Amino acid sequence: MAGVLITAAILEPSPEGMGTHEQLGLSPCYFPEKLGVPCPACGMTTSWAHLMDGNIQASAEVNLGGFFLALTCLFCVPWFVGSAIKGDWIMLRMTDGRLLVFLVSWLLVTMADWVIRRLLL
Repeated sequence: MAGVLITAAILEPSPEGMGTHEQLGLSPCYFPEKLGVPCPACGMTTSWAHLMDGNIQASAEVNLGGFFLALTCLFCVPWFVGSAIKGDWIMLRMTDGRLLVFLVSWLLVTMADWVIRRLLL
């Protein structure tokens, strides 16, 4: 997780709002290239790069699911490190149920953001 956050901090957010991942040598997304619409993950890397630059508003505007995921990782890294040092979970024990709630919440935010952007914007 820390490595992904460090990578996002090094990247320059794409001014188009998506495509930042191409700086890592990855290919452009298939959706906008072939279908003419961004996919639900389009802009996630850009969102992470904005958040790591301290631009919270741009991060949330580009991809709300990406913002939610990156922010969670920012909080989880010190929590995981501290828990590893202590040898037990600090404050809150990670359970399968909590992980499932997080994943479903993240998926709902990502899909709702994508649908709203396609239908209303």
